[in-house]
Amino acid sequence: MPKEDSIDIVSPAQLSEGNQAHLRIPLLGCCLYVDWTAKLERVKPGKEFSDRQISGPFKIWKHRHLFLQASSHGCLMRDEIEFLLPGGKLIHATLSPFVVNKLRHVFQYRHQILIQEFGQGQPELFNGSLKIN
Repeated sequence: MPKEDSIDIVSPAQLSEGNQAHLRIPLLGCCLYVDWTAKLERVKPGKEFSDRQISGPFKIWKHRHLFLQASSHGCLMRDEIEFLLPGGKLIHATLSPFVVNKLRHVFQYRHQILIQEFGQGQPELFNGSLKIN
């Protein structure tokens, strides 16, 4: 993650349905943190996995990670996120553009790192996309 968006993995989850990951995420850059627990709900090894927030900063958070074959030598990683902020429709409507921008920043960085690690100098072999609802 970019340093200002660094997420601390307090206890990682094994990639199995029903397992939980405990995270600590920074708010406002550095001095305020929120604990976040996500539960793995659907795991299809090599194809996809999904997680849902059990507790944390969102009223609703669902995240689906898809791995699709794009060519004989590469894949497309797609993140699909559905979220709702706490505090009602006005808060969600007002703050969700900020959250979407932050998510795009974090996931673009993650996709760049994955290309560096797995793309072997051929970024077209590993591509990422993000869908946020």
